[in-house]
Amino acid sequence: MNTASSEESEKVADLLFAICLLLVFIMAARTPLDSDLWWHLKAGEYTIQTASPLMKDLFSYTRAGETWINHSWLGQVILYWCFHNAGYWGLGFCVALVATLSMAVLFKVMGGSAFFKSVFVVLAAIVSSFIWSPRPQIFSQLMFAILLAWLVKGQKASLFQNVLMVIFLFAFWSNLHGGYSLGIILLSLNLIGGVVQTIWREDDQKNEILTHIKRYGIYLISALAGSLLNPNGLNTLIIPFRTVGVEALQNLIDEWASPDFHHLAMQPFLILMFVGIISLAVSRKNASGFEIVGFIGFTYLALIAKRNFAPFAVFSTFMIGNHLPEVMDKISARFRMNKFFGSQKRLPGHISKPVNLMLVALLGVTALLKCFYVTHPVVVSAYEAQFYPKHAVAYLKSSGIPKGNLFNSYGWGGYLIWNLPAVKVFADGRTDLYGDEILMEWLYLIHAQDEWKKILEKWNIDWLLVEPNQPIVKYLIQAEWEVIYRDEVSIILVR
Repeated sequence: MNTASSEESEKVADLLFAICLLLVFIMAARTPLDSDLWWHLKAGEYTIQTASPLMKDLFSYTRAGETWINHSWLGQVILYWCFHNAGYWGLGFCVALVATLSMAVLFKVMGGSAFFKSVFVVLAAIVSSFIWSPRPQIFSQLMFAILLAWLVKGQKASLFQNVLMVIFLFAFWSNLHGGYSLGIILLSLNLIGGVVQTIWREDDQKNEILTHIKRYGIYLISALAGSLLNPNGLNTLIIPFRTVGVEALQNLIDEWASPDFHHLAMQPFLILMFVGIISLAVSRKNASGFEIVGFIGFTYLALIAKRNFAPFAVFSTFMIGNHLPEVMDKISARFRMNKFFGSQKRLPGHISKPVNLMLVALLGVTALLKCFYVTHPVVVSAYEAQFYPKHAVAYLKSSGIPKGNLFNSYGWGGYLIWNLPAVKVFADGRTDLYGDEILMEWLYLIHAQDEWKKILEKWNIDWLLVEPNQPIVKYLIQAEWEVIYRDEVSIILVR
């Protein structure tokens, strides 16, 4: 390829890269409200005001004063800083930017043409978008993509320098969000993949693989050591197991449930999974043990819980980029098709520079306009009133808060922590703090099951703020509890 042709291909690749990321940003720009957002903001506010991470429960009466392993304190600070300085627009822009950066890293680490990468990065973004919300969890996808990129392309430094890099990466990640455990899993699967690979490789290749295993064993130990550079200390290593061990999660939180493939929104995941399987099956390039074990591992995690869609999307798309372009290249050559999916970085026809700039500018303006629209106070307020007890809270602020302990809707716990800070909640989204004991009591009480009356008396509950259609509402009205407020979203009952 001559110099002029090479420069033209690079320009087309840059254009597609820009278009791809702008499309991802448009997809990621959404109204920044989430049931867990509010307690994250409150904890971030506390950390900034006191210059110390919040490490005990101040928000509930069921766990008051107990140690809280706050694995996301740094992520909370970032989110609160964005909200404090730029309101909902700052939150929305932060989420969209971090999501876009994670896809940018994936684009750069993938193989194939720019067009091929654009198609599959957008598909990966659709699958990942399930977890794109204003919570510290959004930072874990970016860190996961960075770690994968380093594993694939970044090990040119000395062993000592790489160890320092791993320690720094995991120290930063473990303070951002408990999802650092995904990085531990990624390194572990890389190590296991090396072990598996020794089974089918020739003897003269095993020494190289054994060296790889030793090196990544050191990196894994370094990652665990880096994760401990955290205010939570050894508890940092416990939190992933405490969270996953809560059996009530699937009953309370949709993202912890397995995907229901009857829903159209789950189909992109199936497409990506099947393309990954086909890529490994038809590729003439030998898949590494890391690719096979990693794809199986992250597919399994995604099938167990939808919150694992993001690491699955990043890893499987990276793997597809290693194997599918060659196959597409041969198919296009055989059927004399334009090599959109091959290794050639070129679009058919001639696109002038002004048109390119106009297209990018149009998408850029669209991205910013969408970000401004979905974070506009009127839009946010309407969304808030539709899904949260906004009007009930306004009523309580004007008429006074009832005395005694509150029993609240689980999904509204964080909202009440932020908007009614004087009220201690029964439970909120911090599942690792409450555990099965409190969360199962919450389920029994809200559904008026088993010994719900004893739970009511155990916690001296004097008033409720829940959805009007909850089973407990009917029973309490029959027991002559007073309805002091009711609308389509919420109801307040007082003993």
